[in-house]
Amino acid sequence: MKLSYNTETLFDGRSIYEALPILHDMGAKAIEFWSWADKDLQRIKDMCQEFRMDVASIVLLTETMLEPEGRTEALEEVERAAEAAVFLGAPTMVQSVGFEVEGKSRNEMRESLIEGLKAAVPLLEKHNVTVAIEPMNTIRDKELSGYFLNKSEEAFQIVEEVDHPLVKVCYDFYHVQIMEGNVIARMQNWIHRIGHIQAAGVPGRNELFAGELNYDRIFDAIKQTNYDGYVGIEYFPTHDPIGDLKEIHGKHHTG
Repeated sequence: MKLSYNTETLFDGRSIYEALPILHDMGAKAIEFWSWADKDLQRIKDMCQEFRMDVASIVLLTETMLEPEGRTEALEEVERAAEAAVFLGAPTMVQSVGFEVEGKSRNEMRESLIEGLKAAVPLLEKHNVTVAIEPMNTIRDKELSGYFLNKSEEAFQIVEEVDHPLVKVCYDFYHVQIMEGNVIARMQNWIHRIGHIQAAGVPGRNELFAGELNYDRIFDAIKQTNYDGYVGIEYFPTHDPIGDLKEIHGKHHTG
């Protein structure tokens, strides 16, 4: 199982350039982060090469894909993000699909998203990058109220309809547990449609082993599948995370 570490959640208040040497010293082999447009990608690439670390994923923001009127702009953003991913060697872009559009029915937005993802396929093929749409909870994280895609089951169904190997789902155990539960069986049933996995404690999105999810069992279940993507450690620490990250890495990173 390949672990990656989110430099923006784990090291709040410190830059990615400060986080990279810290993660290198603890033996990390990969990182992931959200926003790429506000970062010095050349510096990140150089540091990752120096530390022999990979970039597992970056975030793709395309809120306009939920309505046909904004599809051209959305596809332009797909192209830009895909170019950034290729530059960094990142195999996956985690896509935040955006918030519900006033005046549009849920079915209209769903169909627009499917059509937009299909339209993005040639760009994904051109750059050989996977997009993983992310369902996120709209219950605990109040800032996500109105986010369109809040259940993994719908995300998997959308990806089934697109039916392309470069269009998958980002399966975040934190969000799925809050909205749906049954996280291990759900993951096992849909593992062939999962392009990226993320982990945080529930309910507070803090340390993995301080919540209601048993991540030792979850990670063992992942190892028993044929999943070969990254598992991103993406939580907000309540204390210095290095000791916990070393323990997670030592127990579960198998490369």
